[in-house]
Amino acid sequence: MYFVDQLTIVLVILFLAISIIQFNLLSVYGFEDIKISTGSSFIDSNGKLNIIGVITNYGITSEHITVGLNIHSKIDDSITTLRDTTYSNIIYPGKESPFKFKIGSDYNVVGQPYIIKNNKVNDPFYNTVVQNYSNFPVGQNKELLGTIKNTGHVVLHNIIVFASVHNKNGTQIDSIKSDNIPTLKPEEVKSFSARPDLSIAKDANYFSCAGFDLNGPINTLDVGNGKFLTYGLESIAKISNFNYNKSTDSISFFADHYNPAGGIVTFKIQQLNNNHGIKVYLDNLEIKNEKIMTNGKTIITNIFVPPNEHLIKIAGILNYPN
Repeated sequence: MYFVDQLTIVLVILFLAISIIQFNLLSVYGFEDIKISTGSSFIDSNGKLNIIGVITNYGITSEHITVGLNIHSKIDDSITTLRDTTYSNIIYPGKESPFKFKIGSDYNVVGQPYIIKNNKVNDPFYNTVVQNYSNFPVGQNKELLGTIKNTGHVVLHNIIVFASVHNKNGTQIDSIKSDNIPTLKPEEVKSFSARPDLSIAKDANYFSCAGFDLNGPINTLDVGNGKFLTYGLESIAKISNFNYNKSTDSISFFADHYNPAGGIVTFKIQQLNNNHGIKVYLDNLEIKNEKIMTNGKTIITNIFVPPNEHLIKIAGILNYPN
């Protein structure tokens, strides 16, 4: 009995220490704009404990989030930290993404999931996927069913669709995602499905925060005649209608920076020869003083985008005469 009491005291001390560490991590890394919420844990159909939750980005920067969960081994009393990312590799401003940990019967969970690390990323959000689905479960398996369409001009790769599952009281009871969709060509439509675990499917009442994740980079653009242009685009912005116009040898797109004060969009393409130059237009007006850098291999330009959505056009992409 004495040993059991001592073990209990040790575990309580460990729990308090880990809780303090988690609090300090939040203070040190500064996650004020990144919020974590947890749902109702459950034992799945394979006998594993599922710990679920959602990360929400209330800030103005795009984030890659690592979530942690501490577990205690029943075999050797060791404490281990599980680490995983959210279902969406990047959580853009105003967006949220679920996560899920699966724990075997040899472990106990210590504390709640917490944010271990956040990395700010400069990948733009391409507003080129249209989802069509119902928020209400379908069929005996209570599935999330729908379609996705690529409305852009570039091929999209490795897409998954994800969502949170809620019961009639609004509590999150699962985090789900679809199988990988390897490619989605421009104007192509494909179906997807995702289902809750069988152990809680009967309680599924509706889905929320349904979204998609692109695990392949968007850095090639079809310029016609079987040719593809490799480019680079960096910004914390939403990008729409990204396309190449052969008649004007230009790339154009709408950019809406997530920073309310506006911000920079960085564009890069290969420099084809020593005379290869580009011109930059904002809302159809040429920016004469825009800084354009060349090094013999690459052309780089940093374009300031004012608040709200603006049209950007970059001419001289393939060095064709206009």
